[in-house]
Amino acid sequence: MVNNSVNLVEMGNRIKLLRSKQKKTQKYFADMLYISPSYLTLIEQGKRTVTLDVLAQIAKVCDVSTDYLLFGDATVETDLNHRTFHRLADSYSPQEVNRALKLAEFYLSMNSADSEL
Repeated sequence: MVNNSVNLVEMGNRIKLLRSKQKKTQKYFADMLYISPSYLTLIEQGKRTVTLDVLAQIAKVCDVSTDYLLFGDATVETDLNHRTFHRLADSYSPQEVNRALKLAEFYLSMNSADSEL
């Protein structure tokens, strides 16, 4: 049988890790979510549950699924990169995306040439 219960401590750790990866302070992150920093601290410590609204907002701000926040997933890095890419790609025209990809390829080739020196 699959265990579908939410471990609040683990969920809090995931939220804290996502916030840290974005290099956001608790105050700044809490302001983004329209909650108090003390409530965010309690969430990150696993001492408080999040409301559905706050959970959805965290998922949106961090570009992850609510499923990841609740239960965790080892493939979150890949999912995060894909979700971020698709969110950005949907925001721009195909021509702008193509230009950005060519620019990225150019910079990556420069970087690899520099490392060969």
